[in-house]
Amino acid sequence: MTLRTQPVTPRLPEYRQVKQLYYRAFPKYEQESWRRLMFKRLFWRADFIAFYDEQQLVGFTYLVHHHGIHYLLYLAVNDQVRSQGYGSRILQTTRQRYPGETIVLDIEQLDPAAANNQQRQRRLSFYRSNGFELTDRLTPTADVTYQMLSNTSEVDHRKVDDMFAWFNGRTFGK
Repeated sequence: MTLRTQPVTPRLPEYRQVKQLYYRAFPKYEQESWRRLMFKRLFWRADFIAFYDEQQLVGFTYLVHHHGIHYLLYLAVNDQVRSQGYGSRILQTTRQRYPGETIVLDIEQLDPAAANNQQRQRRLSFYRSNGFELTDRLTPTADVTYQMLSNTSEVDHRKVDDMFAWFNGRTFGK
């Protein structure tokens, strides 16, 4: 059964639930400002989508778009329904929304010394089981190094860089 979707706006009845889930689901160092996310979704280059199974909020995604590449910045499943297949269903619905197009995302790079390495391995297994594969793109930050996954074998990294430039308020490359 397909999940029902709704854009996340302040008028969404579950708006506060989505916001609370966002703050619970992601560590502070991965969180963008909520105001910024809400502002950027006003443009055609970002979608903030809530997912429902009938009337139950099961999760959300936040995607940034640039010329056929869709960066999955956030995917969260409602804590009350985790481990029931909703993450896979959300990804399936997202892939159906952009057939034949590239969807990329970042996960924390596997690191045997990391306290959460088992969680990182489970996350990689989850995405692999949903058709995503590791790329060679690494993004080191002060807190962690991320590795990009994609649902296609080829990724135009220049488009990815331009997408991040837009999202971060910088100008595009030439």
